[in-house]
Amino acid sequence: MAFLRTLFHRLAGQQDLSHRDMLLSSLAALIAMGVVTWISYRFLSPGTAPFIVASMGASTVLLVAIPSSPMNRAWPLLGSHLICAGIGVTCALYIPNPLLAIPLAVTGAVLAMQYLRCLHPPGGATAMLTVLAGPDVTQLGYLFVFTPVLLNAVILYGAVRGMAILLQRRPRQDGFESPLLRRDEEPRQLNLKPPFEDQDLDHALQHFDTFIDVNRNDLMRLYQEAGHHYHRRHLGDLRCSDVMIPSPLAAEFATPLDEAWAWLGRHRTSAIPVINCAQHVIGIVTLEDFIRHARDYPQAALEQRIQALIKPTPGPDSDKPEVVGQIMSHPVITAPENSHIAELLPLLDEKHIRHLPIVNDKAKLVGVLNRDQIVSLLQPEVAPDPA
Repeated sequence: MAFLRTLFHRLAGQQDLSHRDMLLSSLAALIAMGVVTWISYRFLSPGTAPFIVASMGASTVLLVAIPSSPMNRAWPLLGSHLICAGIGVTCALYIPNPLLAIPLAVTGAVLAMQYLRCLHPPGGATAMLTVLAGPDVTQLGYLFVFTPVLLNAVILYGAVRGMAILLQRRPRQDGFESPLLRRDEEPRQLNLKPPFEDQDLDHALQHFDTFIDVNRNDLMRLYQEAGHHYHRRHLGDLRCSDVMIPSPLAAEFATPLDEAWAWLGRHRTSAIPVINCAQHVIGIVTLEDFIRHARDYPQAALEQRIQALIKPTPGPDSDKPEVVGQIMSHPVITAPENSHIAELLPLLDEKHIRHLPIVNDKAKLVGVLNRDQIVSLLQPEVAPDPA
């Protein structure tokens, strides 16, 4: 049985899709073709000419099964059917011999789609089917290009894109922001991103003398996913609990600023988690938090401004922050102690997180993972280039 499964995968040559993806694609095809059929039937009552062309079925397969393909954009879909239908009508009208008309129609379709940058395989079927339709097409002439062909294609594209927009309304994790994220700083890089820019990839695609059925964004995602898999494979089962700093120094909401500042210097760290009485992480106070709040003071030197910030104000009233809870960054991204290090790499890299509090199954602080620790783990994997 295993041999047959392996043989099937080799013969198929396709990547495995989840059952969920396959069912969603099938449901999308049902809805899309249902919409196209119903609207086309309402506008084009069945008579001598068909109200829907068979090549729309092939287009539906492409649109719902491989939606990221460059062939499925508006111009390739609409342009291919429009142009190929016109070529097919021309061949049907002026070349009476179908043995000659069919090859010429498909050849003209391929040539036109490549030159006009609207390559969409079902367009070739549209050209051939137009010739095969015989009197049904010749009676309509070039009107057949617009009804039903173009009408079918427009409805199909609208139906599929409408479903895509509805699915994209779910909350996106990559839009999450936290004060822990410092996009204006330059922390030590994990080097997970490709060693080239978008323009380099565009240049390579332009000089690759064949059509690649994948867009630039998908190529970048493939490269990044391969990099993530590489790190997962080399880091193995290494978890946060294996490399974190255990029992870390922690402040409370009411910890005075001068005390927290002294801790930063004494322990040679740039961040301290802030916990409540249940040891749950409620924030993190960083060197940048002190610097940000020190900007409000008129002293010229940064050290003087920080000293003015952390100096306790006598009496019950104060017009400046006095405790850690007033300047800390919150909310905070945390990670379970049993998380695999490799699984956290994309998060640490994309969000530029320097210090990641680690919690146990009761959400209590048990450690801290620093960015420098992760960089040290990855550095042995990268051998320096020979001079």
